[in-house]
Amino acid sequence: MTLEVFDFWFALILLAVVACLLIYGIFDTRFKLARRKGADAVALLRRHARRLWVLIAGTTLIVVGILISPLPGPGLSVLGPLGLAILASEFVWARRLALQIKERSGPLRDATQRVADATPRWAVIPVCVAYWSATVPLEIWTPLPSVVLWPSASILFTPVFLWAYLVLRPARG
Repeated sequence: MTLEVFDFWFALILLAVVACLLIYGIFDTRFKLARRKGADAVALLRRHARRLWVLIAGTTLIVVGILISPLPGPGLSVLGPLGLAILASEFVWARRLALQIKERSGPLRDATQRVADATPRWAVIPVCVAYWSATVPLEIWTPLPSVVLWPSASILFTPVFLWAYLVLRPARG
């Protein structure tokens, strides 16, 4: 099975799952609205509409991150956590997953925090540019296919992105 056929079926299955979730949400909301009246019904409808938009936004960011991961740049390493954070604002399963990731990445975060504390802010942009510039010669002079090289570079960029975030974030007071 070629990669294109796999991508097609993966995208089709993902689309079917999202469609089923949306249809379920619509019918669930209609049944609950039928049992309620007035302000309760409006509040329920607003809540479900918000959940729907959060589901669409978070899932879209993650899917776009997956789709652009074979392209040069951070891709999924940036869009994946953002999409998960959006989903975690409304869904318990996403909150649990985010918490589990945060707990398991504790040692990496602590080490990155120590390096970030000793780094001046001006160094962030040159380090990020140097990281991605070092990946270009690998693309040109190695037999690694792009579909392997750029997603791998994106995944390996995650600690660099965390470091850049920790250096550039405003001081908490």
